[in-house]
Amino acid sequence: MLKQLLTMICVCALVIGASAQGAPAQQGQSKDPAADRAQAPPKPPEPSQPVNIRLELTILDQTGPGEPSRKVVTMHVADRFSASIRTSGWVLTKEGRRDVSINVDAKPTVLRNKEGAVQVELGLSYQPTGLAATGNVATAAEAGSAQTGLNERIVTILENGKPLLVSQASDPSLDRRISVEVKATILK
Repeated sequence: MLKQLLTMICVCALVIGASAQGAPAQQGQSKDPAADRAQAPPKPPEPSQPVNIRLELTILDQTGPGEPSRKVVTMHVADRFSASIRTSGWVLTKEGRRDVSINVDAKPTVLRNKEGAVQVELGLSYQPTGLAATGNVATAAEAGSAQTGLNERIVTILENGKPLLVSQASDPSLDRRISVEVKATILK
C-alpha cells in the first residue's frame, strides 16, 4: 500500500509539473520579457510636421593643389518624407564615351526633442569622369583608365541652417579627394 501511495504522489507531481510548464503565464505575460516585447504592438510613428526642409548637398571634387570643383544638389522635402534626384550624362574621352551621374536619396526628420535639429538619411552615388577636377589630366594613362565613383549611405543629425562635412573619401587610383557637405534648413 505504501508503494501505491508513493507511485500516486509521483504521478501527481509529474502531472502538476507538466501542466505548470505548458500553461500560459498569468495575466497574459510570459516568463520571457523579450518575448513580451516582440508580441507588443508596434508604437505608431510620430506624425510629420507641416514643414519643408531645404537640403543642400555640395560635392567637392579635388585633384592636386588648387580649388576643388563643386557640384550642388538642392531639394525641398516635407518632414519625414523621401525624395530622390537622378542626374546623368556622358562625356567623350580618348577611350570613348563615359557615363557620368549624381544620384541623391534623402529623408529628413525634424527632431522634436532637440530644437532646430534635423536627422537626415542620405544616399549618394556620384560617378564623375575619370579626369581631374580642374579638367587637366596628370598622365595619359590616368585619362584613359580612371573610372572614379563614390557610393555612400549616411544617417546624420544636422543643426538648422548649418553645413556639416559628412564625408571625405580618397580616390584609390588618383590623387583625388571627394568631400560631401550637407545643410538642412527648416522652412516655416
